[in-house]
Amino acid sequence: MPKTIIVGAGAIAYAHARALRDLGVAILGVYDVNPESAARLASQYESKPLASLEQYEAMVADVDMVHLCTPPGLRIGYAEPAMRAGCHIITEKPMATTVDDAQTLVAMAEKYGVRIMVDFNHRFRAGFQKLLGLVRDGTLGDITDVFIHRIGMLGGNAGTKNDTWRRVPGMVCGMTIESLSHDIDMIVQLAGGVKDVKADIRGTIPGVPEFDNNAHVSLNLASGAMASIHSSWSAHIKNSARGVIGSKGTAILEGDDLFDFSRLRLRTDAMEFEQVVKIGDTYSLPTCTSYTNATRHFLDCMREGKESTASGAYALETLKISHAILEAAKTQQTVALH
Repeated sequence: MPKTIIVGAGAIAYAHARALRDLGVAILGVYDVNPESAARLASQYESKPLASLEQYEAMVADVDMVHLCTPPGLRIGYAEPAMRAGCHIITEKPMATTVDDAQTLVAMAEKYGVRIMVDFNHRFRAGFQKLLGLVRDGTLGDITDVFIHRIGMLGGNAGTKNDTWRRVPGMVCGMTIESLSHDIDMIVQLAGGVKDVKADIRGTIPGVPEFDNNAHVSLNLASGAMASIHSSWSAHIKNSARGVIGSKGTAILEGDDLFDFSRLRLRTDAMEFEQVVKIGDTYSLPTCTSYTNATRHFLDCMREGKESTASGAYALETLKISHAILEAAKTQQTVALH
């Protein structure tokens, strides 16, 4: 039976813990800087709450992997002792806040001969896989345009709650780094790598200028296709659409919340009328199967000795695109990816 430790016992850790239980992975320990949070999660999964970093560092020798569910700027200190002990790493997205930290994590994994997977969990959902399948099987032809539109309030409060790490100096990173990573991942999966970006971003949270929560992004892709992202964490109405326009057809994955994939609209040259397929792939942490799907993928990679499709090196490139978006917005210039 594979064994793991969860580091960080916030809301997202419960989704990972449920996936681990469903896959038969033993959670030996839970560590959080708040001992009460660690104890609460550990009690639900018959695991040991770890009261100190020393206990965590001692336990990594007994597990196969570590799940990092901390804020993204805090992961190197937990990853290094685990990698040194031979543990593979699954980390929440984004892998890090800065490119330098992400490069450090990738270099450490290479040094210690272990693997990192970054949990871009929405790519493992049924709705997105249906959209991706239409691209990969040629139904839509050559891709001209990919667009992602998603708006709504972040957790109903747009990041304004005082008890969220998103407001803490030194941890805050904003929507472009934290959440656009999902959109960037989807665009790259659908249509390939990014050539250059133009962008505008805005923040609406008083006193936290680093917290951008609205973004308009235009991307040119290496394939010759173009892409766009329109995202808001401060909108009072929830809505989303992820679409692909190709030479043979167009498909749009729609929903009524930021990450709801409720229906797939499709029309090709061969169709007289548009088809609408109800998917019902709504996003809820207690019920979403994508965390299970993502963890199963990583377990398969560990067993077969291969890299994940969401490897550390891949996640590093998505983070570079997020930083290019920030630079483009600041300079009001097109920023090329190298």
